[in-house]
Formats: sequence, C-alpha cells, structure tokens
Amino acid sequence: MYAFTPSTARFLAFCCAALVFLFVLKLSLLAPLYSGLLTYALVTALSGRLAQHVPHTHGAKVLSAWIVAALVAVVLVGIGLAIHAQVRNGFGLQRLLVEMSKILSSARIWLPHSLSALLPEQSDLLKEAGDWLKQHAALVGAAGLGTLKLFGYIVVGILLGAMIGVSDVTRETPLGPASRYLMAQVIGLREAFWQVATAQLKISALNTLLTAIYLVVALPIAGIHLPFTKTLLIITFVAGLLPVLGNLVSNTVMVVISLSASLNVALASLIFLVAVHKLEYFANARIVGGEIKAKAWEILLCMLVMERIFGIVGVIAGPVFYAWMKSEWHRWDRASEDVIRFS
Repeated sequence: MYAFTPSTARFLAFCCAALVFLFVLKLSLLAPLYSGLLTYALVTALSGRLAQHVPHTHGAKVLSAWIVAALVAVVLVGIGLAIHAQVRNGFGLQRLLVEMSKILSSARIWLPHSLSALLPEQSDLLKEAGDWLKQHAALVGAAGLGTLKLFGYIVVGILLGAMIGVSDVTRETPLGPASRYLMAQVIGLREAFWQVATAQLKISALNTLLTAIYLVVALPIAGIHLPFTKTLLIITFVAGLLPVLGNLVSNTVMVVISLSASLNVALASLIFLVAVHKLEYFANARIVGGEIKAKAWEILLCMLVMERIFGIVGVIAGPVFYAWMKSEWHRWDRASEDVIRFS
C-alpha cells in the first residue's frame, strides 16, 4: 500500500480544495463564500482573544464561541442591511450614470474644436458609451429584487461561516489524517482571504481619504463644486477594494464627472489621480506585497486569466486564490529544499 509523504498529501488536499473553490465560482456563489470566510476569520480570531478571559473549561469555551459568533453575525447582517438599503435607494448611482451618459453623448460640446472635428459623424464611440451607461442606469433602478436575492446568499454564508468557526474553536476530538489536511487548506484559504481583504481595505481607505481631500477641500477652495461627491467617494472606496482594476473604474468615473465642470477640471482631476496612483503603487507594494509576497503584475496576470474563465467573479476571486496558491507554493518549496538537502 502506497503511503503519501506529508508534502504530497498536502498538495493533493490543495488540489481538492482548489477544485471546490473553482466550482463555487462557476456556480456564482462567491458572495456567500466571501461572507462566510469573513465571518469564519472574525469568529476564530475574536474567540481566541475572548478565551484568554474565560474559565478554561469546554462549556465556557463553547458558550463564549457562540456569543462571539452571534455578535459577529448580527453586526455583519446589520452592515449588509445598510448596504442593501443604500443600493435599493441607488445612493445617487443611477443619476450618476445618467449624468455620465449625457456628458459622453455631448462630447462635441465640451471637446475643443480641433479634437471634436476628429470624431466620426456616425458610430460615435463616446455616444455609444453614453447609451451603454444610460441602459445600465435603468438596470440599477430595477435592481431591488436581485440585490435582495444576493443579500439572502450573503446571510447564508455568514451563518455557515459562524457555525464552522464555532466548530473549529470548540473541537476537542482530533481530526483524521485526510480531514486534517483538508482543514489545513480551509485555514489557508481563510488566511489568504484575510490578508488580501485587510491589505485592500487599507489601500482603499487611503485612496478614499486623498480623494475626499481633493473633492471636498481642494476643488471648493478653487471655487469648483463637482456633483455627486458622496457617490464618487462611495464608488472610490468600494472599487478600491478590488486590486488594480478598481482604480481604473473609480478614476474613469471621476474624470468623466469632472467634465461637467470643464475640460480643465477634468485634466486637473486626471493629474491628481495619476499622482495618487503613483503613491498607491508604493503603498500597494508595501501593504499587499508585504502581506502575500506578490507583485502587482502577478496579481493582475492572475485576475486576467480568472476573468477569461469566470468573468467578473474571477476578477474578484483572483487575488485571494493567488495568495492562497502562492502560500502553498512557498510551503512546497521549503519541503523540497529539505528533501534535497538531506537526500
């Protein structure tokens, strides 16, 4: 009977877990997966801290774990309800898309004559982009039922993450060999998700702060007041949670809205965003690179491949999957070095 080495067994466990992860993406269940991982990470971390201040008995450990799980679930569901209410009300997103469509459709008005003369009379690309935005603005206004269904999936993910977290921190009987290797992959995925999430949260917060200074302080001092400031900041923060591509989304929206003031304001916004992007490049290298030991091009390449396979879901899942895979790869490298050294 063939016996697997520990490194081989861990590799097979990763392959099995990775296939399950990719299957979940194929089923478009990334939202409950991420909400479950977030809940799982919070429950295990907070239960570990609380366990230091409760009696060291199994009953006390179970009770404290369930209390933490209930509190985490309630807080996350409350945040989810608040976000759902904002999405249902549009938080100005529908009107923002309509305004962007008007700006792009009327390109010949705000562009200099030398540039507008270069635009073709028919099949105007900017006009087509404006029509596309107008169509999606209508979809935002009718997104209530879809967001409610998504919220239901997220709640299920939160509840599953809470239960798995409680089971993990209160387990007394040891797992079998196969279960132990599979559980190690679940923990590895949880840690990869937490590393990427916390790193992107820091970067997004920095980006939003700098953007707020520009929109709320710098432009008003110059006598310029852009519309949809609140919506722009929300988009900047949410889009900033997505590595690399998130900046492109928020930057495009801000430059187009800046055109409603003047072409000069749009150019000023573009210069500001380029400067912020350069600052974020170093922050990204320090924060994300420090967390998952990955360069920006590695993450972007993984996101591009995942997008071709799974669409937008792959873009969102790519950084976490890559961080998880690279962590395992480093572990296999260390195991291989030990084999080579002692062989």
